[in-house]
Amino acid sequence: MPITEFASLSLISPNTLSDPHVVNFFSNLSSWQSSSSGYPLTFFTNPAEPAEIHLITGWDDVGAHEKWIASSRNQELLQIAEGFLNIIGMVHLDLDFNEFPVGAESLVCARYTGATKGVSEEAKLKSVASLPECGWTGHGRDVQEVSTGVYYFAESDAHLVLEDSGKEDMHVMACLKRVKFT
Repeated sequence: MPITEFASLSLISPNTLSDPHVVNFFSNLSSWQSSSSGYPLTFFTNPAEPAEIHLITGWDDVGAHEKWIASSRNQELLQIAEGFLNIIGMVHLDLDFNEFPVGAESLVCARYTGATKGVSEEAKLKSVASLPECGWTGHGRDVQEVSTGVYYFAESDAHLVLEDSGKEDMHVMACLKRVKFT
């Protein structure tokens, strides 16, 4: 089963998503990385935080991604991005990327950390999946770290409003909108 890479990046001000060097960078990243991995890259931004960019893609396994990370092509990209992009974080999730809706225009992403008082994994997924107009839902745990929690995704255009009924360990990351770099 392929794994899912979920990476969070941040543009350094005054750079924007529409700057030609930013568009060129993400276009090259998408082309070069997908030719290495065999999986398409999807990019999302958080309208509430326009500098945030989230990359979601697949890999056959962590080793395949680590090989890409060490490659000269990726190192070239990292050097190019040095002055305008920060890496906030990255996880490898045990979410089968073949099931991910690569054409999704909107996603809601939430992360549960620790044990949530008597709430099952199924109940946590239902709390995200209960969003109005929710399509695909999926979740995955970081295959390398036990402390990062479980990430939940829902294909939805809804504004996220969750009640505080025993969900103190849930962290809403964002309502994400698709970005295309062409």
